[in-house]
Amino acid sequence: MSTLSEREMRKKIDEEILNATPEFLEKLQKYDQENQLNYSTIYEIYSTIINSEKTVSAKSKSK
Repeated sequence: MSTLSEREMRKKIDEEILNATPEFLEKLQKYDQENQLNYSTIYEIYSTIINSEKTVSAKSKSK
């Protein structure tokens, strides 16, 4: 059973995915296809992409 904050987070992610750019959706689809056998949820995949983008962004800012 998910808590209210988990439901709110999932709703926010759903809205962001619905309003995402085509480039981001392609990236999401790629990660989804690569992780289907891992039984990863769309929320886990979304978080992975966002965290990897933050890491890349932080690294490029520190150079």
